[in-house]
Amino acid sequence: MKKLYHKEEGDIGIATLILFIAIIIVAAIASSLIIYVGVTLREQGEKVASDATTQITSSLRILNILGDRDINGEDPSVIGVKAPIRVDSEPPTGGVILNVSVNNTDPLCVKIVWNSAIDTGSGLAREEIYRISGDPTTLQYVLQDINFIKTMGSLVAVLTSGFGKNREYLDYNVSSGNTYGYAIIGYDMAGNEELYSAVNQTVTITSGTKDTTAPSGNIDSIRQAGYGVLISWTASDSGSGLDYQKIYRSQSQITSSNVNDSTLIAVVSADVRAYMDYPPSTGTWYYAIVGYDKAGNYQLYTATTDHIDVSTVDNASPPNIEGLRGETGQYCIHLEWKPVEDKESGIKGYYIYRDTDYLKLTTPEVFNRKPYAFVNTTYFDDYSYMPYQTYYYAVVAVDNASNHGEIVAPQNSIQILQIKLSLGPGSKPVDFNTVIVELTDGKIDVSLKLNSSGFGVQAADATHYGMEALNDPTGEFTQSYILDEGAVVLMYINARKVGLTLTPQTKLTMKIIPGMGVPIYKVINIPSIMLNRYVQIY
Repeated sequence: MKKLYHKEEGDIGIATLILFIAIIIVAAIASSLIIYVGVTLREQGEKVASDATTQITSSLRILNILGDRDINGEDPSVIGVKAPIRVDSEPPTGGVILNVSVNNTDPLCVKIVWNSAIDTGSGLAREEIYRISGDPTTLQYVLQDINFIKTMGSLVAVLTSGFGKNREYLDYNVSSGNTYGYAIIGYDMAGNEELYSAVNQTVTITSGTKDTTAPSGNIDSIRQAGYGVLISWTASDSGSGLDYQKIYRSQSQITSSNVNDSTLIAVVSADVRAYMDYPPSTGTWYYAIVGYDKAGNYQLYTATTDHIDVSTVDNASPPNIEGLRGETGQYCIHLEWKPVEDKESGIKGYYIYRDTDYLKLTTPEVFNRKPYAFVNTTYFDDYSYMPYQTYYYAVVAVDNASNHGEIVAPQNSIQILQIKLSLGPGSKPVDFNTVIVELTDGKIDVSLKLNSSGFGVQAADATHYGMEALNDPTGEFTQSYILDEGAVVLMYINARKVGLTLTPQTKLTMKIIPGMGVPIYKVINIPSIMLNRYVQIY
């Protein structure tokens, strides 16, 4: 059967075809317009870029950014160092007493000869010589046990230098008719100890006269010398020889009966004949010296003059230390710092305080406790620690008048931003007179311009940044603040004066905008600070 098509159906098909053709035509026209506009915009963009490149190709580069945690430009005197992973647990070895003999000539003494121990770990620190008297049979047992030796023996000497072979020591504090045994204990820096073996370590004294004559001396002069008091004296001992001398000071006259109630200000060796003291205040001060010989005899020296009226004293604190650094050694924590100069009484040494709690070292109360160590060098090695533990150290200078410096603890936040800048290769010069710096810590927004009235960190204030030339081959930057290719400069931003709070984990957003050129845009998270004054943040 044939299907018949009506006229209405044919009309609809023709209309649809016409509409489809119209859509194609419109799309073609639109495509042409888009292509034309795109080409035109590209050509205009290339022209603008070309013109901009022709006018300026400058490109500032940030080489690095440091954060300075100090306000006043002082180095911190507190530092944290992680202890080594191992400790020196091996004692010294090889120490041996070679011979113990009696010298019957006047005065009577016992001579001990030995070879020092060797320590390949932390190194030998000291040797202690003990003397024990008693029955020879008992001595042979006592001298083999360190605990018995320390409990029953007398500590004759502590030696801290001159270690080696064929060392000698003369013991004058002995008497005829007794048997003596000697023991030597060697200690390394880590505190490990070794009892020296012995070829011969006992002696019986049958004759000889002990030295019972005390040394003699006289204070010749006491006079003011600058901020101190200079004491000069003579001394001698005809028996066993002078061993050491104690110097005392008091605000009242010192006699043999009250000398121990006076202030002991120094213990000096036998060859010293002058001493400079620095009294704590003005007024009348009395002095006395007691001499001790090697046999244990002692006597208060006579005095031509025993006091002085002091008019000038040193009450000024010495400067704080600088350049403190610490590092982890194989068996020690090593500290170093720069020497401190004191123009009044001079530097006596350095107090060192240690704690595992950082906050306990940053308060004035730390001076109420005994220092962990005192050294007269500009370094300190700590061999006593727990592996992996972080220890905090505070180092302060102390002068001869017992004045000490202050503890400078780094701030919790970064106080100064120090930005090192240069130009990229082929860049045109940048005039920093037109450079604006915008910063935000998320709470405040600041905009800074150049302080052209000065250089360095001092030029950085609440509304300006400061600049400093590190490398300026042409001298252009120093003269006009124009940065040439090849020059390297520092930009200083005083975060404290500006009002930024740059504590750890703070997000700092910074934009350095040249008058003409490409801005630098950085978003930086402030890292954990620990205890260093300078913090690398980029």
